[in-house]
Amino acid sequence: MTSQVARDVAISEIMQSLRRIFKAIQDYSHEVSQKFGITGPQLWALKTISQNESLSLSDLSERMYLHPSTITGVIDRLEKKGYVTRNRDRVDRRVIYVQLTSKGKRLARTAPNPAQGKMIHGLTNLKKGELNLIYGSVQKLVGIMEVEDVKVTFFFDQE
Repeated sequence: MTSQVARDVAISEIMQSLRRIFKAIQDYSHEVSQKFGITGPQLWALKTISQNESLSLSDLSERMYLHPSTITGVIDRLEKKGYVTRNRDRVDRRVIYVQLTSKGKRLARTAPNPAQGKMIHGLTNLKKGELNLIYGSVQKLVGIMEVEDVKVTFFFDQE
């Protein structure tokens, strides 16, 4: 096999794998939306909140590995649907806590686990070297898609 053929096969396999990941996430989100009337990220937020009595928006953001502004939008939509409530901390009024309503608790009990949780669980169980390899590769892909020259760095020290 020539190096160009091997390269073409590798590129084809990468593209097929990415399509499978995107399709799995898209199919899952569509199914959740059809059955429960919420998006995948909204379900993920509900399930994450349900593991605690209440969470601050910043704690929720950290646990979901999402930017705080993204979390705010997700919580806005869940609040409009009656699944969550927000309350300010009595001591530090800047801190906002989110709790599930009884309607939100029912949905969290009956809905399936979010696809994102499966991926995070899998990534959490990787060895540092494996995680670094994926991290560097994903950063490269982001750079390719943003048409930037990305310098790959390692998230963890190499062992």
